[in-house]
Amino acid sequence: MENKYIFLLIGQKGSGKSFIGTLFEKEFGIKFIRVEDWAKKIKKDRDVDNEAYLKQVFEEIEKGIRDSLTDKDKIVFESTVLTEYFDKMLENLRRDFQVITIGVIADNTICLERVKSRDQEIHINISDDQILRINEKVRERNFETDFSLINENKSEKELTTEIGNFIVQTIDE
Repeated sequence: MENKYIFLLIGQKGSGKSFIGTLFEKEFGIKFIRVEDWAKKIKKDRDVDNEAYLKQVFEEIEKGIRDSLTDKDKIVFESTVLTEYFDKMLENLRRDFQVITIGVIADNTICLERVKSRDQEIHINISDDQILRINEKVRERNFETDFSLINENKSEKELTTEIGNFIVQTIDE
């Protein structure tokens, strides 16, 4: 296994995974990879839960993550972890890299409000009903993570301190 680290942010839509990812990059120089960019490119006219689309998305994400790690020792990306294709990708990445999972947690109402108010140009546009269904599935799955970060009423400084602690704990182990 290579001594390269992947920080994987896991949580509901609107929990703040993208924002946390940008803090990793801004404060710690760990490249944040917006995997939603890849998903948007290959979506075409397919629904967000189309099986062929989901399979292709996670294959593309794994390839992109591997490519990114050719010239970097640490990266961060995000996922809602809802499909078997995610599970397969994670299993493959864990064989070759140190993968540290961080659950990003926020109240359902906060998540929905954040999704409604965020920049729709950089996210896949979905309906409120789809958001609620996806977020319910994320909660039901209750994916066990290495660390948890509650992202509701914390300042950027408080979040940065917590992220720094995760990084130190991970690298020093």
